[in-house]
Amino acid sequence: MCGINGIFQLSLGNLHLKDAVSGMNGQLAHRGPDDNGIWIDESHKLALGQTRLSILDLSSAGHQPMHDHTAKNTIVYNGEVFNYQLLNNEFLKEETFNSHSDTETILKLYRKFGIDMLKHLNGMFAFALWDASQEALILARDRSGKKPLYFSEMNGNFSFSSELKALFQLPWIKKEIDDKVLYDFLTFNSVATPHTMFKGISKFKPGHYMVVTKSGIKTYESFNDLKYKKLEFSSEKELEDIVFNKLEESVKLRMISDVPVGAFLSGGVDSSAIVALMRDNTPNAIKTFTIGFEDQPNYNELQYADKIAKRYNTNHFVKTVTPNDLLDFIPKITDIYDEPQADTTAIPIYFISQLAKEENIKVVLNGDGPDELFSGYSNFEKYVKTYQYFKLANKAPKFIKGIANTVIDTMMPDSPLSEMTNRLYHKQDFYWPGAAGMKEGVKLDILSKGFKEKVNGHSSYNYVKQLKQEYLKFLDGQNFDYVNWLCYSGYRHAVTERFLFRADRLGMANSIEARSPFLNHEMVQLALSIPGEYKIKNGVNKYILKKSLERILPEDILYRKKMGFNLPIREWAKETIYNGVKDNIESFNKDTNLFNLDEVNTQLRLLKDGNDKYTNNIWTMYFLINWYKKWF
Repeated sequence: MCGINGIFQLSLGNLHLKDAVSGMNGQLAHRGPDDNGIWIDESHKLALGQTRLSILDLSSAGHQPMHDHTAKNTIVYNGEVFNYQLLNNEFLKEETFNSHSDTETILKLYRKFGIDMLKHLNGMFAFALWDASQEALILARDRSGKKPLYFSEMNGNFSFSSELKALFQLPWIKKEIDDKVLYDFLTFNSVATPHTMFKGISKFKPGHYMVVTKSGIKTYESFNDLKYKKLEFSSEKELEDIVFNKLEESVKLRMISDVPVGAFLSGGVDSSAIVALMRDNTPNAIKTFTIGFEDQPNYNELQYADKIAKRYNTNHFVKTVTPNDLLDFIPKITDIYDEPQADTTAIPIYFISQLAKEENIKVVLNGDGPDELFSGYSNFEKYVKTYQYFKLANKAPKFIKGIANTVIDTMMPDSPLSEMTNRLYHKQDFYWPGAAGMKEGVKLDILSKGFKEKVNGHSSYNYVKQLKQEYLKFLDGQNFDYVNWLCYSGYRHAVTERFLFRADRLGMANSIEARSPFLNHEMVQLALSIPGEYKIKNGVNKYILKKSLERILPEDILYRKKMGFNLPIREWAKETIYNGVKDNIESFNKDTNLFNLDEVNTQLRLLKDGNDKYTNNIWTMYFLINWYKKWF
């Protein structure tokens, strides 16, 4: 895990490249506290920088930027290629290595295969490689987007970085908000790729590569081979074995490290399975980490985590988070999040990463992904059932839908039913992946007239349509499976845009590398190709995964009610959030003219009076205000 950045001047300029990239490195020091390096090619007006968290080959031989002196190529790289030893043995037997790092493997594979080498990589990565023979900069990001990468082509300069805050150091980067992205943020509480909140800066698409020459961006294409694959199995038991074997292989690969590997252990199915498989693959000590919340039994799974730790003989560490811990941290989250994400469930990741750092662990495995890939949420089953009624209602004439929408919106504003009738009337999909922020009706009420005029009828539904088109492309002509539509969109939105973002930022704030075995790209393809009937069966969510894990986990872990990795924001921080918005909303609105202050004050009053349904809206505003104050 590292931080990477660089500048490629496409036209004449007087920028001092070394100073500029040194400043960018300084903004990424938390990502790589062990080492940093800069390489300048004055003849091509190119500068590459890297800050290093040493995981593989802790010696100076792993220093970056790293050079292939045979081809005269140079790379800066963030992440891990977990199958690098297998690739060395298969393709690079004749090569002489100066290190035993996966960085050197990528350089040599590129010399052998060119950009086609990407299809061989199993891991999480973002890199920039200077191809001396082509005089081109090659950039790539892993298939799920586990490692972040941002870029900008502006004022005759191409620049890139692992985090936005490094790009902000460059004199031509102006922090100007993209109003349509902000509008969508209020619905989804995050910013979807390829957008950022800033005009002129883009998020690099997962599973893509880019070629940049002196004439600018020449190629920007996908190398992602994620497609529906018809599975061959003769029985449910055989399918269980296929799932288990792929997960076991994924865990084993992700334990490759030259430093100890620990695990985040919540006590739920997914993290417990990871710990069990880690124990099967190493005789060494394993450190596991859990957090709980003081006097909040509805948010604690400590007893289940403790049971798994004892069963698999781990060195188990627990941190109990107090209200003061949470209240002290909330204002700091915008220091870490240069890109906004108003997701309170992310905050526990910071505390558990902090605990791992205190125990000198740099690498942890986590259980991110299977709830989305295997349909682990009880809401998914409700969506499947409710969708049948939605389809029937969709057959009604438009004027009937209009009357229903008007009546329900008048009688039950801000309700889920009002949202459903609104989607029916506007011929929109029943399910909006990740729309956990403000409901569309509420959003239109709470935004100022001037801001609504600026976005000029822009609809957040465009993002849902984009994901639906992606899913149809993934199916490649196969029958539409509604359960797997929920799974695919959950993977693309919740996992890629939220979970991986939070694991990277909050882990890196503590110099912790998080690895997610369930997000091995082969595991993702397998999971999304399993028919939905094996994911929700007999009232059991995540059915086939749980059946496959019966061989290693006890029944009371596998089949107890799901809790989720949340924190008591309502119980502990409602007053702080209320006061934060109340005291700052007017000055914020003078700068942005974003909100209708009458509606904001109404929601504040209702929250103060005990109406908790507005907690999420007020939290979104609180986060946005603090993020704006920090970065503007």
